[in-house]
Amino acid sequence: MTTEGSIMGIVPGLQATALVGENLKLLNIGKKGKSPKITSKKIIKVGVTNIVGVGLIKATAGMINTL
Repeated sequence: MTTEGSIMGIVPGLQATALVGENLKLLNIGKKGKSPKITSKKIIKVGVTNIVGVGLIKATAGMINTL
């Protein structure tokens, strides 16, 4: 594998890390004394983000593997 291929192989991992970060925003970690208010709207938004995000990560990984 070339150097460019090795570097590009990192991209799906970075995308997955960003997706995990979006999921953690739902919990409002870091605010002391406040319990997070999780509404159904927030859960649906995170679910849609996950469905779309995983699909995009899969497509990106496939394109990188063909290089």
